[in-house]
Amino acid sequence: MMTTDADAPTVDQADQAQSFNVEAEQIVIGCLLIAGDGPSPDVWIDRVKDILNPDDFYRPHHTEIYQAILGQHETRQPFGPAAVAHRLAEQKRLAKVGGGPYLHTCIAKAPNVGQIDYYRDLVIECARRRSLQEGGVKLTHAAATGMSADRLAELAMELAQKAQARNTGRAPDLVTLGSLINPALDDIKGRQAKPKGIPTGYEELDKMTGGMRRKELTLLAGATGMGKSIALVDICRQVAIRLGLTVALFTLEMSKEEVFDRVLSAESGVPHHLIRDGLPEDAPEWSRIDARIGRMANAPFYVSDRSPMRMADIERCCHQLMRTPAGLDLVAIDHLHLVHPSSPRITDPNQKIADVSTSAKGLAMSTDLPVIAAAQFNRAPAARMDKTPQLTDLRGAANLEQDANRIILVHRPDYYDHDSPRRGEVDLILAKDRSGATGVVTLAAQLYLSRFQNMATL
Repeated sequence: MMTTDADAPTVDQADQAQSFNVEAEQIVIGCLLIAGDGPSPDVWIDRVKDILNPDDFYRPHHTEIYQAILGQHETRQPFGPAAVAHRLAEQKRLAKVGGGPYLHTCIAKAPNVGQIDYYRDLVIECARRRSLQEGGVKLTHAAATGMSADRLAELAMELAQKAQARNTGRAPDLVTLGSLINPALDDIKGRQAKPKGIPTGYEELDKMTGGMRRKELTLLAGATGMGKSIALVDICRQVAIRLGLTVALFTLEMSKEEVFDRVLSAESGVPHHLIRDGLPEDAPEWSRIDARIGRMANAPFYVSDRSPMRMADIERCCHQLMRTPAGLDLVAIDHLHLVHPSSPRITDPNQKIADVSTSAKGLAMSTDLPVIAAAQFNRAPAARMDKTPQLTDLRGAANLEQDANRIILVHRPDYYDHDSPRRGEVDLILAKDRSGATGVVTLAAQLYLSRFQNMATL
């Protein structure tokens, strides 16, 4: 007998008490069917196919539909509702799963494709819960047959390990240390001739860090108005325009038009406020703009100011760009504290930043790219006599410090003291670096041009 939508437990009920969640299963199926007719179907099915097993679904016809979707994907065929219905009909299983209308019922349940991770994990959690329940029944039966207490304990551990191992995705690739020797030694010999990472354009900082490396999360942190967004956009500008590498900047702090204005000011040397407020046609500054605009036009610099934005949205955009001829070399986010957590249920501020921080590090790992992100301070520096920032000034410091490979604190002495003898300077304080030493790099803060400059080039 087919369960009706009215009989289906809500996501809240299933997550709290039940060992199955029909609605979550429908949403996962619906998201995949929507993605199957979308522009980048592989991005979405890759998020489930190696993690979610067909028998993890409680309802058998969800298993049938999921297997049909996987079958279509494996043969490089579309897996939208029409294609999946056709496959099921050929196998004489379409009526068994409720027909074509049921596929559209699942689609109607799906809030949006970007939430597939959340509902996938709910289905997996319920499957593990059922596995534990089945193990409990086996354990109870074994105890009733007179099995020894020691053997019962061993059986309980085996069943628990089996449930824990369920749905954890691909098995880890295990290699021996010896198999790494030859490729590692060859790599070490050639490392000096290779760039260690993508340079930021700030020479002394690059000497200290070796640049922005793959799979690493770098944080640029500072108080409001300190210049962290200027530094972030400036680094993106230099990587895309100077080096010709592809950059994706996700900005929740400013609009894409504001980003363009800042890049144009930094490139042309025309003060930002003149560009912001507008230039008359006969202004002499146009010659400087015309001299640089060609390089900007050809730069592989992509900007998104979509809001609200979740880390899953950012990851999806990155994977789409990685599939294009341009590829992708660097991901930048401005800033982490404005990114929404993976679930609206996460409302505690510390849990929010923990979720976003972990996802940002996961983005670097899953894309095999360097990720650089701005992060916000609390108000602690303003309350101290010594305004020099510390790691503990970060909002959600414990989580950010744990996930980041490198943390750079942006500090301008003249921000708090306008008469400072160091007026016009900015310190990039390398407060944490897992692969090197810490230290301080001083740059010229050319705020009117929306850029920082190496002191030696002035």
